[in-house]
Amino acid sequence: MKYPGHFSSMGSILATFLLALPPVLQAQEPDGKQLYEQNCAACHGLQFQGSGLGPALSPSSYVYGGQEWDVFRIAKNGLASKGMPAFGDTLNEAQLNAIAKYVPTRKAAEEPQTETAAPEVPQFDPVPGKVSTLDYEVDVQVVSDKLDTPWAVAFPDAQTVLVTERVGRLRVIKNGKLNEKPIAGTPEVFVHSHQWNQGGLLDIALHPEHAKNGWIYLAYSHPVPGPTADVVLAMTRVVRGKIKNHKWTQQEVVYEAAAEHYNDHFWHYGGRLIFDKQGYLYISIGDRGVLEQAREPGKPFGKFHRLHPDGSIPADNPFRNKPEFLPSIYSLGHRNPQGLAIHPETGRLWATEHGPRGGDELNVLKPTGDYGWPNVTYGINYEGTLLTPHTRLEGVEQPVIYWRPSIGVSGMTFYQGREFPLWQNKILVTALARRELRLLTLDGERVQHEETLVKFAGRPYEPVVAPDGSIYVVTDSPGMLLRLNASAERKL
Repeated sequence: MKYPGHFSSMGSILATFLLALPPVLQAQEPDGKQLYEQNCAACHGLQFQGSGLGPALSPSSYVYGGQEWDVFRIAKNGLASKGMPAFGDTLNEAQLNAIAKYVPTRKAAEEPQTETAAPEVPQFDPVPGKVSTLDYEVDVQVVSDKLDTPWAVAFPDAQTVLVTERVGRLRVIKNGKLNEKPIAGTPEVFVHSHQWNQGGLLDIALHPEHAKNGWIYLAYSHPVPGPTADVVLAMTRVVRGKIKNHKWTQQEVVYEAAAEHYNDHFWHYGGRLIFDKQGYLYISIGDRGVLEQAREPGKPFGKFHRLHPDGSIPADNPFRNKPEFLPSIYSLGHRNPQGLAIHPETGRLWATEHGPRGGDELNVLKPTGDYGWPNVTYGINYEGTLLTPHTRLEGVEQPVIYWRPSIGVSGMTFYQGREFPLWQNKILVTALARRELRLLTLDGERVQHEETLVKFAGRPYEPVVAPDGSIYVVTDSPGMLLRLNASAERKL
C-alpha cells in the first residue's frame, strides 16, 4: 500500500481515537464531507458531536494520536474491541483519505515542543581505549569491526560468539576471529533501506539445553508478496534450526502470525527473544505501525507472546481460556520492546521499550499486564503534538522508570559474572539515540541510580554478558563487536 506524501513522516505514523462507523456505501467521488455524512454521522454526529453509538470527534479528546494518518489507518483497519469494523475492503484509499481530511485532526503546531532532542552525533569514547566509571577502570576492545549492523549476540560456548546482522546474515566468531563466510541457508529477511534500520535479522537465542540438542532460535522480519509487484508485506517471525558444517539446517517455524496480520510498514517489529528458568520462550512484537491494535486481544501487535520451545501454547498461558484473545499473548499494550531479561534472583521478566518522542520505558512484565500503549504514555508525537492526554489509567501498569527525552533504549541484561562483581544483579541497557551503555542500580523494583558507562561512535543494540563475565556490545555505523573488561577497581 502506498500512502500520500503527507502520511510518510515518522511524526505521522502515530495514532488517533476513532470509534464505530456504520455500514458503508461506496461513494463515486472522494468527497470527504459527503462520505462522512453517509457513513460516519450516524455514530459521530453531523457536527462531530458524538451520539449514543460513538464518541465526539475532537482533537482535544483523541487518545490514539489525532492526525490524518491516524484517522485513515483506523478507518481502514477498524478497532474490534470498541465495536468498530474495518473498512479497508469497502472504501478505497482515496475515499479514506477524503474522510481523514474532513474529520477534525491535530496539526503539527497545535502542541508546543516540550523536550530537547538528543544530539545527532554525540561525543564518544575512544575504541580501543580506557573508560573510567564509578567502580572500575574499563578496557574497551574491538573484537570485530567487519560487521554490518549487528543486532544480537549469543555464546554457544566460551570460545564462540554468534552474531546476527540486520541484513540477514548469521556470523561466527571463534577464538576472537571472524569467519569471513556467513552461515549458509539462513532464512530470507525483509530489510528496508530506511535510515531507522528496522526489520531484518533480529535476535538470536539458544535453547536452554542447547549443549544437548543444538537448537538455535532466530527472530526476523519475514517477507511475503504484497498485492502488487512493488509491495512487500512483512511480520515478525521466529524459527529454530541447527548449525552443521557451517550451514543452517533442520529449520522449524516456532511462531508465525496469521497472513492477515502482515503489512507493508517497515517499523516496530520488536523481535527480542528469551527463555525463562522454566524453559518457556518469550517473544516481543512491536505495534507494527498499527498502534491502536496494541491492546486488541485478537491481534498479535504490541504484545509479548509466551510459547513452549517447539512453538506450542502452554496450558497455563494467562489468556488461553479467553476466546477473544490470541492464546499466545502474555502481556499487551507495548510499542516496540527491544530489550528483555530475567531477574537472576526473582525470575521475573523485565523489558525495555521504545517510546515515541519521550516515554522510553523499563517495565516489569506481569501475566495479563496491560502497559497502555497508545492510550497511556509519557511521550508525545515526534513533531510535538499531543499523542494522548493520559500518563496513567486504571488497570494500566506504570513503568519502573521512563526516559523523557528518549534515550532510544534497546537491549538489556542483568549483570551476572566475575569480571565486575560490584555490578552484580544491576541492569545494563543500551541507548540508541544517546549511543551509550548505561548501568541501573536497583532497590527491589525501583531504580536508585543510573550511570553512563561508555559512549559509542555507533548505535549499540544489545549488551551481553559472556561466560567469562566480560561484557560484549554490538554497534552499527561502524558495525562492531566490542568487549569490556575491568582493568582495575577504583578506590574511593
